[in-house]
Amino acid sequence: MRHICLALSLGLLILTTACNGLLGKKEKNGNQSVARPTVTNSKTTEVALTKNYYAIDENQPVIIGEIKDGGLWLTFLEEEILPLGFTDKDSYRLPDYPIQVEGLQGSPKDFIIADIGQDFNPILCVLTDNDKVQMLSLSNTVVTGDLEVTEVPMEPIDKFEAGPGGPWDDGEGNIYYEYTTIYGVDAQGDKHEVPLYNLERDLEYVDHGQSADVVYQLFFTDDWKMRYVLGYYLSEKLEELQGRFWLIDEDWDEMVFVFGYEFTTRMEYTGEGINTTNVNSQGVFEMRYADFGNEGYYITPIDGVDFCNKGLNKPVKFNPCGVYGG
Repeated sequence: MRHICLALSLGLLILTTACNGLLGKKEKNGNQSVARPTVTNSKTTEVALTKNYYAIDENQPVIIGEIKDGGLWLTFLEEEILPLGFTDKDSYRLPDYPIQVEGLQGSPKDFIIADIGQDFNPILCVLTDNDKVQMLSLSNTVVTGDLEVTEVPMEPIDKFEAGPGGPWDDGEGNIYYEYTTIYGVDAQGDKHEVPLYNLERDLEYVDHGQSADVVYQLFFTDDWKMRYVLGYYLSEKLEELQGRFWLIDEDWDEMVFVFGYEFTTRMEYTGEGINTTNVNSQGVFEMRYADFGNEGYYITPIDGVDFCNKGLNKPVKFNPCGVYGG
């Protein structure tokens, strides 16, 4: 627990979150350090903007972000990251020099690295000159090496700002906040919270009706990446689709959610190798919580990929991955 008074549990956080539907001279902004244009080394690489992420020691950055050479670069400081518990020293694989963020739609003109949630959870949010908002979970980057940002549908904004989220009144006029978050600030000064995905991440359905158990899997990340995997249970993969998804509608009372998605990469596992092709496959699906006594969600493909070959608009119960029986 850090930065703010956190009064409720993480479980309530999830529900409440949904219902609220630089180097040189530094100026601190929350856990950000901001500096303005600098020129470094004999190659006159221009650093247009640098912002640092701080965690335990507010004088020692953990991650340094820089806009330079038309791209966005991140430097991860291993000795500062390991105490945060994302991974251990034996598993840590990131270099100690700047690495470039991938997948930007346009040139970056502003960004922020700040926590979303009740603990250390550094999230990179980028605003490009195409007015695209894209994000990357940096805790996941530390674990997996993923550097690809994902587009987040938002109304036009001018900048980002970190601050408290989930306000509640104790009935005596005192306002408390449940977590820290990132806002996109528009031209009128209105703040729009940058969303994270916070439902079940790894789901599967196992079809026992064939000669071999066939498994259909759906994987989601908090920074809105999505994968669909088809294969044999506890055996080889046959096909994988990768892309992104986004929220269309939500009903937290009934625990029903509608998502759109776009797959852009297809991987076919032939036994002799992997054939990778670019695709453009879009669709919509509904996710409905089974009930509060059982794990899992009913997934209904509304448009696009028929995830389990059961037909569109037919719900199929997916369980958390590893629960045999699908």
